[in-house]
Amino acid sequence: MAVAAPVRYCGRCGSPLAPAAGFCGRCGTPVLMQPVPAPRPAYSYAPAPRVAYPAPGRPKLGAALIAGGLIAVLVVVGLVVGGIAVSQFARGGHSTCKANCAPKFVTPLPEQASFRSTAYGFTVNYSSRWTVRSSDASGITLGTRIGEVIVKGVKGQSADEAVRQTVFGLPSSQWQDITTVTTLKGAHLGEVQGVGGIYSANLIGTSQTAVKTRIGVVAAQYRDVTVVVFVADPADTKVPNGILDGQAVDYLCTEFDWG
Repeated sequence: MAVAAPVRYCGRCGSPLAPAAGFCGRCGTPVLMQPVPAPRPAYSYAPAPRVAYPAPGRPKLGAALIAGGLIAVLVVVGLVVGGIAVSQFARGGHSTCKANCAPKFVTPLPEQASFRSTAYGFTVNYSSRWTVRSSDASGITLGTRIGEVIVKGVKGQSADEAVRQTVFGLPSSQWQDITTVTTLKGAHLGEVQGVGGIYSANLIGTSQTAVKTRIGVVAAQYRDVTVVVFVADPADTKVPNGILDGQAVDYLCTEFDWG
């Protein structure tokens, strides 16, 4: 069966065109100038739907804020830890124990004995391990384990004069070759500053044997009273100033009470 040719129409006036006509029979428009409709495809498919992509927008601040918060926390923690370390270093690296502490082992001081001068009113605290050799209203003479300590009050003398008279007034039959070793800086009796010195001498015993001896003298004046502390020990270069009883004598001078 022959297929009928499609009917054409004038693109200007819309009148049907005769087959193989070169011009429109009504308005005379040439057929070549007529728009030819595009042939329809045998099959047609629905166009694929367009995928909508979200338009680019501003970045969200949530992640940035979280990261910034974490950095700030780390900085604060670092400062706290650093401050604790610095404080521990400044205190020597040890913290003071306040609860459940280990026992402290401290060597106790020996029990103290006292002497009060009825003439001048001062009080001397000394080790109970020492013995009293003699005493009167103006002072006391004490025997240590290996030496001697004398505390005596006088009037009418300066501290310097009292030191010189005490050292160079020692009887030469017993004390020989007395020489100055050093002066005592910061010498004191109680809260009163004084003067003092360390001396070397040979002590002649009953067997006429000379013993190298160290002498320490401290004197201080309060109002019209001058007190002199005299100590003598066998010389021992392994201890400060060569006086074995030096620590106990220093305690006596520190605890001295002028009354």
